[in-house]
Amino acid sequence: MYPYGGIQEDSMALLGPKEQEIVRERLSSLVRDVEMVLFTDTSTLIAPGKEPCMYCKETKQLLEELAQLSPRLHLVVYDLATPEGKEQAQAYRVEAAPTLILREKGSEAINLRYRGIPAGYEFASLLEDLEMLGRDGHGLPEQVVQELQGLPEEVVLQVFVTPTCPYCPQAVRTAHRMAYASPKVWGEMIEANEFPELSNRYHIHGVPDTIVNHGKERVLGAQPLSQFLQAIRKAVGVQA
Repeated sequence: MYPYGGIQEDSMALLGPKEQEIVRERLSSLVRDVEMVLFTDTSTLIAPGKEPCMYCKETKQLLEELAQLSPRLHLVVYDLATPEGKEQAQAYRVEAAPTLILREKGSEAINLRYRGIPAGYEFASLLEDLEMLGRDGHGLPEQVVQELQGLPEEVVLQVFVTPTCPYCPQAVRTAHRMAYASPKVWGEMIEANEFPELSNRYHIHGVPDTIVNHGKERVLGAQPLSQFLQAIRKAVGVQA
C-alpha cells in the first residue's frame, strides 16, 4: 500500500493490482476535480548548488498511475530542463525537482506541495490530501481558519520527512490542512534524503522536523495543531 521510492524497472508498475484496487475505491468518492502539477527535471547536467533529481522518473510514473485510477485527477507535468518548464517554475515558485503541487482544478493556489517523491508512508499523506481537496475539506475549526487567514505575513512550513517514518504523515497533513485553509500558509513536505543540502542547512537530525519561516521557529516531532499554531505565532510575532 505504501510504494517505496526505490529504483524500479521501466516495465514495472509502482502500484500492484491490489494497491490499485484499494486506491481506486478510495478515490471513487471524490466530488471535486483535483489538479496535480508536477515539476520534473530530465537534465543530466550537474552544476554547483544543483542536486541531481533522484526520483523524478519514479514520481512521474507514480502520479501517472494514480491519475489512471480516477477521472477526478488531472496531471500536468513541467520539465525544468526546458525553457517552458523554467518559466513555469518561476511562476509557481518552484526551486527543485521533483516538486508536486496539489490544488482543486481551476484554482490558482500553489501553496500545498511536496518536494521529493511521496513514497513509503508519505503515499498515505498524498492519498489523504487528494481526499481533502476532492471531498473532505481541511476540517479545521473556524477560529483557526480566521487566524491563519489574518496572519500579518506569509508563513512557510517545511516538513522534513523520510519514506520510512511512520509519524511524519501527521505533521505533513497538519501543514497541508493549514495551507488549504489559508493562502497565507505554505505547507511543503521535503524528503530529507533527496535534499541533503537543505537538510544540512537546517540541521535535520530526526524526522518529522518542521522548519517555520526558514528557521525562525521549528516544530520537532508529530505535534498537535496547537503546537504548530504556537510556532507560527512566534515566527510572525503575534499573540494568541
